[in-house]
Amino acid sequence: PVCSPSRAALMSGLYPHNNGVMINTHIAPAWNRGLPKDTPTFSQQLKNAGYKLDYAGKWHVNQDLGPEEFGFDRHGLTPQPTRTPDKPKVWPDQTRLFEPGTTSTVEFTHGDMIVAGTGTWSVEEHPTNRVTNEGIAMLRERAAGDEPFFLRMDVVAPHFPNRPPEPYGSMYEPESIPPWSNFDETFEGKPAAHLRKHQEWHLEDKDWSWWQNVVSKYYGDVSLIDDAVCRVLDAIRECGIEDDTIFVFSTDHGDATGSHKHFEKSGTMYDEVFRIPLLAKVPGATPREAPEFVRLMDLMPTFIEWGGAEIPENLDARSLAPLVDGETPADWPDSVYCESHGEVWGYSSQRMVRTERWKYVYQPHDLDELYDLEADPAEMHNLINDLEHADVLEEMKARLLGWNDATNDMFQWKWVRMNFPEPVGPY
Repeated sequence: PVCSPSRAALMSGLYPHNNGVMINTHIAPAWNRGLPKDTPTFSQQLKNAGYKLDYAGKWHVNQDLGPEEFGFDRHGLTPQPTRTPDKPKVWPDQTRLFEPGTTSTVEFTHGDMIVAGTGTWSVEEHPTNRVTNEGIAMLRERAAGDEPFFLRMDVVAPHFPNRPPEPYGSMYEPESIPPWSNFDETFEGKPAAHLRKHQEWHLEDKDWSWWQNVVSKYYGDVSLIDDAVCRVLDAIRECGIEDDTIFVFSTDHGDATGSHKHFEKSGTMYDEVFRIPLLAKVPGATPREAPEFVRLMDLMPTFIEWGGAEIPENLDARSLAPLVDGETPADWPDSVYCESHGEVWGYSSQRMVRTERWKYVYQPHDLDELYDLEADPAEMHNLINDLEHADVLEEMKARLLGWNDATNDMFQWKWVRMNFPEPVGPY
């Protein structure tokens, strides 16, 4: 659930342990500097099939190579915050960026960080709308031609710091936002890293009234994005290409935003971090909600199939085209497998397998987790040491090892496997 690994998986259709992008590429020392140029990507496959490809907004897949090195014809507008070299996590002159009396601040050793507040910029100046404007201009230009095209638009929001301008900054009243069902987290029976993350963010004294303002600004950013999406859909209709255009909306990761008294995404395997929106508008398709487990990287072969290009072999991802058509393959997994290595190298390494009811998290250097999502959707009660669920734990361990083997993941050592049952494959 971290930016670069998620984005590289989308590009390549491979899990991070197979494409090499295991942590954020802008943080040194990284596992590597980004997705290797010779990695087959959906963009290169579409280019080979005659598509024109444009990219507007955030990239975050390689430190040295841009989208043009992976099949895109052009890349416009990459908004990045300015940071001081001696204090890389502190934005300089923050106060001028926020309206007075609207901010929420975290106090760090090297200075305070404003994590949410109403921005002083205009709606037009906000990076979400700047990227949207750039993308719509690209869209109109391509739509006027005769060649097939693919357009990707990536905005940074609602990533913190949340800085929505008016009217979005005051669109949601903080006092009206009820606490999350898991905000009363005590960290008892949870991995030690969960409490440490809470403490490293200096959140011990932040009650729900503090978080209400943060969430209200997050909601403001989300509503700004909603309006930007509407503008893109309107542009598609105005260009007269609605019946020939597939529109997909998703994101690279979720965010805790106060759930389990956490900020950001890395370090936990909770649903708030891993479950993300995925919407697709496909001409001729019957509207439906797919109950199957799918992954962001599954869009890679999906895009290629929709574009009539050649799908590379040996992918971890599977095309979602059958699900869009209302047909579920008989061998579609009834579980999903996820991995995380933290944002910086050595911070953590986790694996998770999830079914409709159960979630098991394997952590080599910390307490494992087992949740009954039917009885405990808020994931408050870790059942890992509950003997009553020993059989479930064995089943979930077998599933996790099966995914490990099916995707050639790194838990192959016998001293690890000796504590696992025989693997049960996902397919």
